[in-house]
Amino acid sequence: MKSCASFFLITGLAIGLASAASAASPTPALKTGNYAGQRVIVVVGDKTAYGGDGVSAAKHPTTISYNASTQTYTLYDYDGGPGYSYSPSKIVASQSTAAYTFYRDASTGSTLKLLNDSPTNPVIALNYVTYGKWVVPQSAPIHFADNYVVFGQISLASAVPRTGSANYRAILDGTYQKGATTYCLAGNATFAANFGTGIMGLTVAPIGTSSTGTRITFGTLTGSGYISYDSSSFGATSRTRAADGTKTLFSSTGNFYGPAAQEIGGVFTLSQTLGTTQLGEGGGAFVGKKN
Repeated sequence: MKSCASFFLITGLAIGLASAASAASPTPALKTGNYAGQRVIVVVGDKTAYGGDGVSAAKHPTTISYNASTQTYTLYDYDGGPGYSYSPSKIVASQSTAAYTFYRDASTGSTLKLLNDSPTNPVIALNYVTYGKWVVPQSAPIHFADNYVVFGQISLASAVPRTGSANYRAILDGTYQKGATTYCLAGNATFAANFGTGIMGLTVAPIGTSSTGTRITFGTLTGSGYISYDSSSFGATSRTRAADGTKTLFSSTGNFYGPAAQEIGGVFTLSQTLGTTQLGEGGGAFVGKKN
């Protein structure tokens, strides 16, 4: 099994490391402090050790610390483990683009792919929320563990509208495991917020692509959930059943971001079952902005 991860060429590290003096912050609007965030972890291990299909995808709250003066991000395991810090000296310039900044910590072998908050980002232009794919090397019986973290400037409860409605267009990024094959999840989603009724609608079309180009299409999934005004958060779930009995479950948890709830971000899990058999499961992050 292979992680849906970004691989770094050892020969390119020496020339690819950017200096702290020349690197620009991927999140220029963030100030020094701790940011409450959301995290989903997709763990793939030996079936003999974990039972079932050997895959687990779960959502957890998390905290991301940012030091604006040193442009350093520190991420933490949900179980209170040690922090992993990523500063400009750990940027791999050869793997960074206008859309993402890539970091590699040589001491731990861990990596972070962080979305750049920029009006010129070719993937999505955001100001108040970002996400990162965080990979820490594992040992047996775990094959790999892909983490997706979402954080930023969560809207104040008073900034979330109580009337009207808005649509938010979002992108997906995640990992899906089916049998021995790992798929990179991508796709688009629309979250339809009815602020008057407190209902959050969901339309999402995830697509999985393996390293060999094999694709899984889950179709267009629709569902709904509720807005929690006091915490500037929401949840939305889609449950579908195909003609052959295959059940698909997409479950998302998110927050509103920005001084006027202009953006959203969160994490999701995705699974398919047939009867009592788990066909595949995974998870990832979504970020988006108001139309």
